[in-house]
Amino acid sequence: MTRTSPPVVSVLRSRHTAYLLFTSLLGRLPGAMAALAIVQLVRSTSGDFGFAGLITAVYVVAGAVGQPLLGRLIDRLGQVAILALSGILSFLAFTGMALTLEPLPGLAVALAAAAGVFTPPLEPALRALWPRLVSPGPQLKAAFSLDAGAQEIIFIIGPLLTVVGIAVFGPVGNLLFAAGLGLVGALAFILNPAPRAASAHRRAGGAAHPGIRSPILMPAVARVAAFTFGIGVPVGALTIVATASEAARDSDGLAGWILAVNAAGALVGATVVGIRPLGSTPARLLTVCGLLLAVGYLPLAATGLPTWAYIVVAGVSGLMLPPTLGQVFERISQLSPAAALTEANGWVVSAMTLGIGAGTLVAGAVVGAAGTSVVAWVVLGASALTTLLSLSVLPRRASVTE
Repeated sequence: MTRTSPPVVSVLRSRHTAYLLFTSLLGRLPGAMAALAIVQLVRSTSGDFGFAGLITAVYVVAGAVGQPLLGRLIDRLGQVAILALSGILSFLAFTGMALTLEPLPGLAVALAAAAGVFTPPLEPALRALWPRLVSPGPQLKAAFSLDAGAQEIIFIIGPLLTVVGIAVFGPVGNLLFAAGLGLVGALAFILNPAPRAASAHRRAGGAAHPGIRSPILMPAVARVAAFTFGIGVPVGALTIVATASEAARDSDGLAGWILAVNAAGALVGATVVGIRPLGSTPARLLTVCGLLLAVGYLPLAATGLPTWAYIVVAGVSGLMLPPTLGQVFERISQLSPAAALTEANGWVVSAMTLGIGAGTLVAGAVVGAAGTSVVAWVVLGASALTTLLSLSVLPRRASVTE
């Protein structure tokens, strides 16, 4: 009897896929390192936490703005030119920010915005390539879930690399180290034949339609972006929930364990779905996955659980994130015109980023005003919003592919 490999194994064995996934993740590392790196750099100079929060927020929001804009340029001009140029400009902006932070803080804020705007859109670029690299069906589902799960590795490795970078290079050198990793990853990514072939196809005019409207103007794509914002909210709120739980329990290091176990749960979810992809279509599965994700976070509202049990439920809350994101990106690949697929992926990446930012901001404000006793309400509110936006992507009766 012939044994068939699990879909995730088939994906990794496909030509180019492992290389592109690795270099894409390398190029995305600044996104997981920069926030902590910037805060630590500000602490080593002015020590002003308010300014640290401001410049970090500027970087994050600018990144969310830049991804769909750069994605649109990729859809018109190809991946090679845009990824190379944006990688170089982002690196230069990071370098300028690191060197001007103390003498010219206003300029440093502007350079933080530039570093964010020009962040190479490797995440949407890779997701636009998946349909070209693997077969539709179980392999494509596994590829999207693998990509979403691998993203969790970045957020485990990123903070650790920041700690090592500061110890070895100092706060300024660490920011340059993070920027350098991003540039190397972006340049290595475009050395692969697949991005170059896609770029050649654009230049030949096979998919370039300058007059095509932005995919975010399509109601179905906009609903998926809103849904993705909704699943980002509890993810962002978890940072505050974990920190507040550590303070309430007077347990040093608990927040780190909660976040790490949550990421480990996400890796488990990605592995399971990679081996056994979900059945049915993304149009039907989006709402189900979103609701399960919201339900998975609810046990974190039980703040009276023993510490070990609370850590366990943190892992459970992470299980559904990669499967849900996998459905998001597969659905976007169905809804968006091929000529605008990178931009469409950029919109949902930005929506997720803004959802995480909003979850962290609102949860921090609520806990800061009312204390750690309101953690349960923060969790319930975040899950309720995810539930509401999950219902917004229920298939319309007329069509599930509108």
